[in-house]
Amino acid sequence: MKTSYLNNIVFLFLLMISLGSQSCKKGTEICPYDEEPAGCAAGMDVAFLIDYTGSMGTAIDSIKNEVSSIVNTIVTESGGDYRLALGIFDECPKKNGPSYIASPAYTSLPASQKKVITSGTITDQHLTMMEMFAPANAASFSTQLSFLNNNPNMPMGWGVGGPEPGDLLLNEILNNGFAGTWRGGGITKLAIIITDAPAGGDDDNATAADDTYLQSLAAAANSMGVQCVLLTTFSGNPTYPANYQLQLINNNTGGSAVVAPTFSNISKDIITQIENICDTDKRK
Repeated sequence: MKTSYLNNIVFLFLLMISLGSQSCKKGTEICPYDEEPAGCAAGMDVAFLIDYTGSMGTAIDSIKNEVSSIVNTIVTESGGDYRLALGIFDECPKKNGPSYIASPAYTSLPASQKKVITSGTITDQHLTMMEMFAPANAASFSTQLSFLNNNPNMPMGWGVGGPEPGDLLLNEILNNGFAGTWRGGGITKLAIIITDAPAGGDDDNATAADDTYLQSLAAAANSMGVQCVLLTTFSGNPTYPANYQLQLINNNTGGSAVVAPTFSNISKDIITQIENICDTDKRK
């Protein structure tokens, strides 16, 4: 009888452990074997915003040449749960239209992926989504990227003066769903801005108004959990401030910047920034 009694005690004890393990919550220390993915492993939405004015050809060609390494980094860090978007920004004298307005890669895009801002008095700003967010879209992203700086598919744009309208494209992507809807939840959301100029809005000039605008974009990104990553060769000068760094990145939670004299290492810099963010997310 004593043996039977002890066997019953042991059985009840093991049953309680089993029931407790099934009812514990995912992601807690009680269930370390049943944790949900965290950080980049939970998924990644990555939007690339590229300055498409005349001086950016070298940077774009470098990214094109190493796109497989960049994309593979995102695929690996996300565990294959990723979405990519590719947007470009340009400006030209009013009503002239960009140099690529009749090019196949541009004309084949839906009208909803092409936005022209005409509120400026001297220039028009052309914002174009070459690739919208889509699941596991490495192949189509790479194809659309290959069209850039590639005659006759998509010759380089104009650019007028110093500042360029990257801030306007960021606004469209954050606030107006121009690249599609960002996913919610705990995934990593990145807006990677690549430019050699300050943000100039619709007037080709970087002023205090642009500083305020960039601060509002930082606040919008923070509310959405979007981290802004800047890669630039522009560090500021007496005429124009380094307003992306000072007003956007410095006010964006998790934002980061690489300011280099040239774009010779841009692809490696992009990969390093992504890896650093993902490593930080893992430790949260």
